[in-house]
Amino acid sequence: MRFKRQERYEFRDTGRKRAAFARKQRKEREALPLFADQIEAEQITVDEEMEQRQQQWARQTVTERARRAEDWRRGRKRVREYPEPVRRALLAYWQQCKWPADPSYFLSMLHMYDNNRLSIQVA
Repeated sequence: MRFKRQERYEFRDTGRKRAAFARKQRKEREALPLFADQIEAEQITVDEEMEQRQQQWARQTVTERARRAEDWRRGRKRVREYPEPVRRALLAYWQQCKWPADPSYFLSMLHMYDNNRLSIQVA
């Protein structure tokens, strides 16, 4: 079955991200000048924020990969439930179609077939 491996990207701590976070904190302080000292005391450092973002990125990556894997499993389970000629025709269509090799597109194709919005030649 056509499948595209999801690429992995690492979180990159850049100067632009750090500058944007510093601007955000400055605007928060300037929005309420009478409470600027209290707001500044509650704000975290840029290093702490970048560490939190890196941890969140790692958690989100794991969650997203698990969701995609579960979608692939759900799609393969659904395609096995079709009778053999229909299954063969659906998989042949999937192999030749120009859609991205993504589980959401695969599930969409099956949904379209179930709702008679996809016409395939069943032998």
